[in-house]
Amino acid sequence: MIVDKKTALICVDLQKNLTIEGGGNYYPTAAAMMPLVVQRINEFRSKGVQIVYIWTKPHLSSGLASNGPKVNPELAGRLVPHYEWGRELDDRLTVMPEDWIIRKFTYSAFWNTPLMEKLQQAGIENVMVCGIKTNVCCRQTVIDSVSHNFKSYMISDMTSTNNEEIKAYHLDEINRYFAKVIDSEEVLRRLDAGEF
Repeated sequence: MIVDKKTALICVDLQKNLTIEGGGNYYPTAAAMMPLVVQRINEFRSKGVQIVYIWTKPHLSSGLASNGPKVNPELAGRLVPHYEWGRELDDRLTVMPEDWIIRKFTYSAFWNTPLMEKLQQAGIENVMVCGIKTNVCCRQTVIDSVSHNFKSYMISDMTSTNNEEIKAYHLDEINRYFAKVIDSEEVLRRLDAGEF
């Protein structure tokens, strides 16, 4: 078996308040994808992929940390909802000692976090993104991944948002302008063939 040591999977916001019914930012599409996400994360890890869990610190204001710079006054007061329950990663996920857990402060997992430095130090060349929401945090993270010169992918069946129409539109845009969109079966095939 080929073991891939140059690819990372960035798992964005797989937190209970997004993946479990009753959560403040829950969508049924997220719950529907979680069994596959859990399965694929474990499969990718077994093939040498670096697993990176990204979770959002609460009290974000208009995309910036609450003590960050001033935001457009037309957006002031548009707080991202804060829920005490559900900030933790979904209990179905397996977190292993070799996995990374990084807290983000805004939509992108790269902004003001150690993610880029850790990826570079580990010799990562390929960044795959999955998680919630396709059109917000996942999209911004994959765009920043491209901007930092990583070969970047969005995994189509491991991301979700409000509905399938919104998801399809943004995946098309991402694939057209930023990163290659592939499904998890294609990821497994490429890993097995050493094609990343």
